Amino acid sequence: MNPLARILDRLLGVLKWPIALVALILVPGLVYALYFVLRGVATAPGTCVPFLLGAAAYALVWFALGGRRMGFWATLEHEFTHALFAWATFHRVVGFRASLRGGGHIRYLGRGNWLIAIAPYFFPTLSLLAIAILTWAPGHHLVLGGAVLGVTVAYHALSTWSETHRHQTDLREVGWLFCVPFLLAANAFVFGLLISYACGARSLTAHLDHVRGPSATFYHWLVQLIWH
Repeated sequence: MNPLARILDRLLGVLKWPIALVALILVPGLVYALYFVLRGVATAPGTCVPFLLGAAAYALVWFALGGRRMGFWATLEHEFTHALFAWATFHRVVGFRASLRGGGHIRYLGRGNWLIAIAPYFFPTLSLLAIAILTWAPGHHLVLGGAVLGVTVAYHALSTWSETHRHQTDLREVGWLFCVPFLLAANAFVFGLLISYACGARSLTAHLDHVRGPSATFYHWLVQLIWH
């Protein structure tokens, strides 16, 4: 096993609950910041029509097919995201399987860590791939690119929603006490950035200025609750 993988596994283990606490404090602000982005889209949807059409088209197909009938591709992306984070934390992936019936798993050397386990529930692999391609695409392809990005973001939202349930072994392994605050914060952050990018925001992080106020209010309430 790679020594760096062992070090990172231990470090992530130590940081797990401090990260959960930070996520819990930031959840109100990040959710409000996402709401601010969505309100901007609702107010001026003309800036991201291709994105919205792509997202709506995918959602219609997903609901028409019953969601889970698209299981193979969702499983393939899900397991690949596990593999990405295994590689990112220096684990050697030695097995990868995704079946037509929706089952799949990866195998890697070493103990592993919670980040590998829950990566598919917040990391938008396909959306980031679409953004990378759009960065290099000629200008006349941007309308189609915006629609494709909408498809990937809708896919990430709906697949994450359908896969996040109490029987999910990945989440049970990490623990719901950690997963709830972390995934709420991580997904609010990710969707805020994705939608800001899709709608051509000059600054992808400008909406994060709205995180501080609600987070500070929640933190103050939490301190008061603990000490009184």
